[in-house]
Amino acid sequence: MFKAAIKVEPFRDAIDVMSTLVDESVFSVDTSGMISKAVEPANAAMVILEMKTEAFEEFDGDSGELGIDLKKLSNVLDMTQKEELVELEVEEDGRLKFTIGGIRYRISMLDPGSVRRVPKIPQLQLPGKVVLDGGAFQRAIKAASSVGSYAALGIMDGTFYVDTEGDTDQLKIKLEQPDVSEVQGDDVKSLFSLDYLRAVSKTRACASSLVTIELGNDYPVRISFSLGEGMKTTYIIAPRVENV
Repeated sequence: MFKAAIKVEPFRDAIDVMSTLVDESVFSVDTSGMISKAVEPANAAMVILEMKTEAFEEFDGDSGELGIDLKKLSNVLDMTQKEELVELEVEEDGRLKFTIGGIRYRISMLDPGSVRRVPKIPQLQLPGKVVLDGGAFQRAIKAASSVGSYAALGIMDGTFYVDTEGDTDQLKIKLEQPDVSEVQGDDVKSLFSLDYLRAVSKTRACASSLVTIELGNDYPVRISFSLGEGMKTTYIIAPRVENV
């Protein structure tokens, strides 16, 4: 059994942060809420979405799994206004019904066994940590993308920076107060594909949140931010290790 109600805007943000990397995902449901973990096809990036019961206006769910086509769900949410309420219910025939104002929409769910499973999530001890304005991070990644295909994220002398180099140009952006509210660690740097950094940073939820970035030397980066009460997303992106 699964029945829930949630405001459109945070639910749209939740689906948006997932669909930046994948087209389908499995949502695990229990009495504490929902969680979805997905890895993109190249195994270079994963996303984890946590939705506690506090994120919902109503939540009644037993243990189970919902296989969701995220593109279909995004199409449903595109029909809505941000102040509306989305009611979700799994029907007896196994379809997921959405009720949004005067809209009644039913979609067939995916077999959870057919959806790409996430490998074991690495337990990362990352020495560097930055908390910054998501809009500033988005602008830095957008600027870097105009120059190169990869960008180094690093901390040096207490300052967080984004550094990229193209065929002819080089760009280094230092982010400091008031955009940056916390920096921990020093002398850490890892190189990442700007395709993934751009996918993460372009979402509305990222741009409007405080973003926490944790990194090390030639280690994956962990990027996380809140989507509102009871909702959090975390991305883990593998580094590009340069040959010495």
